[in-house]
Amino acid sequence: MVPMFYRVMCLFLLTALVPAPLFAFDLKELRGTGIVVLYESPLENAAKNVVQEYPEMKSEVQRKLQWNILFTPTVILIHENRKFLEETHSNLVTAFAVPDRNMIVVDYSKMERTPFDLRATLEHEICHLVLHHYSKAAIPRWLDEGVAQWVSGGISDIITQDGKDILKQALLAGNLLPLKDISSRFPEEPREVLLSYEESKSFVEFITREYGTANLVAILHGLENNESVEQAVHENLATELNFLEQQWIKGLPKKYSWPYYIADHIYGILFFAAALTTLIGYVILKRRMKNYRDEGDDATSP
Repeated sequence: MVPMFYRVMCLFLLTALVPAPLFAFDLKELRGTGIVVLYESPLENAAKNVVQEYPEMKSEVQRKLQWNILFTPTVILIHENRKFLEETHSNLVTAFAVPDRNMIVVDYSKMERTPFDLRATLEHEICHLVLHHYSKAAIPRWLDEGVAQWVSGGISDIITQDGKDILKQALLAGNLLPLKDISSRFPEEPREVLLSYEESKSFVEFITREYGTANLVAILHGLENNESVEQAVHENLATELNFLEQQWIKGLPKKYSWPYYIADHIYGILFFAAALTTLIGYVILKRRMKNYRDEGDDATSP
């Protein structure tokens, strides 16, 4: 079985992923309680922090998913974005998990340059490992990513700054991606990747809001019993997945409507309107000055 890898592009590049040949440079090793961290020399303090904070991260993921983490994850911290990019081939990716190896690889350079929180990122990736460790049935990609974002407080393993408002825009334009289209894998076009993450997060949050976190966890544990996601949803929510999806779409917040969207962007719209008004005024003024000069020339001509 080909393992599922959590990155955006070129998944096939990582099908033979193992610690030694993954990066062609030396990595130091630090072992803690239930975790192994491989790291480049400049990241020794970061590695120590991961080892120190892992017990709490482990406890938090176990509490939310109601599964014990019985395996020892290996976390690889990469110092230079260039080296990480050689494996991922995408600047969107901040981290990825390899469930078949119980491995997590993190681009630490993005942890330093952006508001991304290393702990939340690791909780996100640990969630992926746990889901695939316990689930005997196939996990839809939207459920996998949606749950990981729910566990980690919304953070994902991609950079989402450029995805601001992308769910709103897709809803207003009628371009939402059906869940069935993001079940086996996410699209490769960056904008659709971001939309896939946002939809996954929104749909899982809809389930927890309308049916409670206990029922979401029950759906996940249904996958452990080799139930399909459709069966698990029907058994625990007494509804069909297709109907649930339609209810989610209908129940998206009113702020996604045009009036709320405009209100949310009022300053940008006013700035654009002011700039446009200034430009139009400038063009009119230039035209009037030209006409005035032309009239003056006509009056002085013999």
